[in-house]
Amino acid sequence: MKQSILFAVAAALVLSTGAYAEEKGHGGDHAPHWGYTGEGGPSHWGDLDDKYHMCKAGNSQSPIDIGAETPHQDATPLNMSYKPTNVRVVNNGHTIQANYDAGSTLTVDGKVYNLLQFHFHSPSEHTYKGKPYPLEAHLVHKADDGSLAVVGVLIRKGRKNAFLEQIWNQMPTMVNHEMGSGTQNVADFLPSTDAYWHYSGSLTTPPCSEGVKWFVMDKSTTASPDQIDKFLGLIHENARPVQPLNDRAVVHRK
Repeated sequence: MKQSILFAVAAALVLSTGAYAEEKGHGGDHAPHWGYTGEGGPSHWGDLDDKYHMCKAGNSQSPIDIGAETPHQDATPLNMSYKPTNVRVVNNGHTIQANYDAGSTLTVDGKVYNLLQFHFHSPSEHTYKGKPYPLEAHLVHKADDGSLAVVGVLIRKGRKNAFLEQIWNQMPTMVNHEMGSGTQNVADFLPSTDAYWHYSGSLTTPPCSEGVKWFVMDKSTTASPDQIDKFLGLIHENARPVQPLNDRAVVHRK
């Protein structure tokens, strides 16, 4: 019974982030459709709905370009405590998202963030010295006070990724369908490094809410050409363009 309650709370939190799930408009109606091309594309997000105004008015938006002339600074190590869980893979129409059971956390400067889900973008939303990677994973966390922290993992073309293969094998081809991919631990996917770039940014989809703590891992992992093509064949390109830094500090922990 306790586990069922925890799952329900986690599921509600996933939807409340507003990132990577269709939102409800006033009166219970669906908010205007947004996407990555045409009239619903990123350059128009801020005009689609008043709730999306930060997409054009915000000064601390994500993603950004990282790596260029970024000085090293001492920074707190990321304390990741991820546990094996039953992963549920969803095609929400914008990305492939893997929902995580409650109990896995990221702790930064003594503050605990609960892992809700991870999902993917192609090409990468963050760029390195002006160049995108073929894929990027975002691990979305939420603290009890509602604040968000996202860990970004850049994915380069290379060897087949066994962790991704489990997710890819269960990718629903129909929007709003969900499939189980068995028990997995996202820790198996992460690069073995304490190095990262950190900055204060936003959600990379409407409503583009700011105040999100971003931690983009310094080291990348790999996916095979076939794995990259399989994602693109189903979801197509789903990356928001790089946003102005606007004098924000970017910390690089090496």
